[in-house]
Amino acid sequence: MTRSHVPLVAEDLVRAVSGHRSIRTAVQPAGMRNVQVHGGFARDFATANGQRVMVAAPTHRQFADLARTTRLVGTFAFLERLLNADFSTCGDLYTHRAAIATLLAPWFARRTVADLAAAFAGTSVPWTLLHDLTGHQESRR
Repeated sequence: MTRSHVPLVAEDLVRAVSGHRSIRTAVQPAGMRNVQVHGGFARDFATANGQRVMVAAPTHRQFADLARTTRLVGTFAFLERLLNADFSTCGDLYTHRAAIATLLAPWFARRTVADLAAAFAGTSVPWTLLHDLTGHQESRR
């Protein structure tokens, strides 16, 4: 396992990110869809092999790395112009998190956890494989 891919229970990732941002959560047994990072971007995504991963980008650098890794730099630049937003600010990342997640979801859905480990190696993007609250890997289809 790489340093950025340590199995964590979803609550552990939320606690870690909350040290840097104000977070409200409504942890559901099936996942983390209601994680709200007040400033920045955080979201869970389904993978090609039916697992779920949590990705957070609470800083400009992390979001820029996420955009480069997913090859969505130009798409996000267009979205910024369209929404009159600035994704270098945590507030706009948070405000437009639903649109950002919609654009990212297909990229994650086409990749396995192993693909993600390779893609995020050497980046600043914090991510983890989600486990249910009992410590078992989630596998929802």
